[in-house]
Amino acid sequence: MPVLKKIQTEKSQICLWKITESLEAFDLDLIPSESSSSARNTQWLAGRAALDALDIDVAKIVKDDFGKPNIQGKGKEISLSHCNQYAAAIASKVQVGIDIEQITPRIERIAKRFVHDDEWRFINDTDRLTVLYLLWSAKEALYKLYGKKAVDFKNHMIASPFKLQKHGWFHLTFKKEKEQTFVMQYEVYDNHTLVWVEGEESLGS
Repeated sequence: MPVLKKIQTEKSQICLWKITESLEAFDLDLIPSESSSSARNTQWLAGRAALDALDIDVAKIVKDDFGKPNIQGKGKEISLSHCNQYAAAIASKVQVGIDIEQITPRIERIAKRFVHDDEWRFINDTDRLTVLYLLWSAKEALYKLYGKKAVDFKNHMIASPFKLQKHGWFHLTFKKEKEQTFVMQYEVYDNHTLVWVEGEESLGS
């Protein structure tokens, strides 16, 4: 089974899954009827497999009115992400969000749309792409924890300066309904950024 690693925190369990299987290796009955892309279906199913590796019954996943996945009747919070060769899942008793991204130059095309002016001050040329992806992954993860629409990634989410490491953390402040600061934990692995966030309660509650 291609579970690359599991991470245990005080609040959550995380599974990182390396996608080596073909589509046929998974339970095809789980694929949404409207989906048609074979590659994306494989990634999507790998995310469910990562959850299954955390002892989560994926058949009980339901989505709320905003499209956020939850586990029906189990008191568990979950989040999923996938890209290219990897899928990631997190399960917890608290609100969570997770995101994994492959590091490529294409992030430059959208950087101005999600990087706040204060964040540009600590982005240097040496680590530029990796830091940009960590910021994007962090804001995606926090967006998933929030679980609602209408979030401005540039102005509603602002990261504090941090020193890039292979694994570490930094603060991300969410400024929408009320101001809250979250610890964003991350790993940089195989030219990918993996970021997750844990909270005590849903933002906006």
